[in-house]
Amino acid sequence: MKVYISADIEGVTGISNWDETHKGHEGYEIYRLQMTKEVAAACKALLEAGVTEILVKDAHEDGKNLIHELLPKEVKIISGWSNHPLSMIEGLDESFDAAVFIGYHSGADTNGSPLKHSLNPDKIRNIQINGEIADEFLIFAYGAYYLKVPVVAVTGDGNLIRHVRRFDSKIETVATGEGFGGALVSIHPEVAIERIYKHVKKAVEADLNQYAIHNQKEYELVVEFTRHEDAYKYSFYPGVEQISEYSVCFKTNDYMQVLSFLLFM
Repeated sequence: MKVYISADIEGVTGISNWDETHKGHEGYEIYRLQMTKEVAAACKALLEAGVTEILVKDAHEDGKNLIHELLPKEVKIISGWSNHPLSMIEGLDESFDAAVFIGYHSGADTNGSPLKHSLNPDKIRNIQINGEIADEFLIFAYGAYYLKVPVVAVTGDGNLIRHVRRFDSKIETVATGEGFGGALVSIHPEVAIERIYKHVKKAVEADLNQYAIHNQKEYELVVEFTRHEDAYKYSFYPGVEQISEYSVCFKTNDYMQVLSFLLFM
């Protein structure tokens, strides 16, 4: 069995400040280590459940955050960015049996995390897919489904986890904390590690056929920018229409086209 892991940092246990997500700033090394420990817990669970191949995408900032030597030796990591449209799930293909998302976070235009955003927090105010607020979980879950790979487990802040459960209650989840305003109530880091191990193991030991492949017949992507100049600029992308001073719309029946447009923004 092959399993793919996409790992971000803003939904890692205890992190509540942007400085803690950036290299060279206070707290980053603490949360880089916690990110690694949470991925390691998922990897350990997968291996004990009989998974024979694990590929991890380091999907935060420069893609060079995870401490590889602290992961099981069977694990391979994709670090850095090649600028492929799959982005945070780069390297995923139809040969994988399942995907796991670790350290994900609430999307833009929500109040569930002090670090809420969707892709570029300086440029994008909100993203919707088929009328639903699209956080990075939804954007890249649809990418996994495009490749016929089910998402079986997700960890991150409580607001994100409630979204995941509404989207598909079969997905195993771990809520690492609850955001309110600019603050976060977090569970203990060791408790998070224990829960991630438990729920990831449960996810892959189950019948993988229970996890749905949520493909849509058509995708309507609406992106609201923070600057009206960007809405005007990206309206010239083929097939994109400006629908308000700050928003553009793109419709397609090929989800890879959605990811390609997001890549070029």
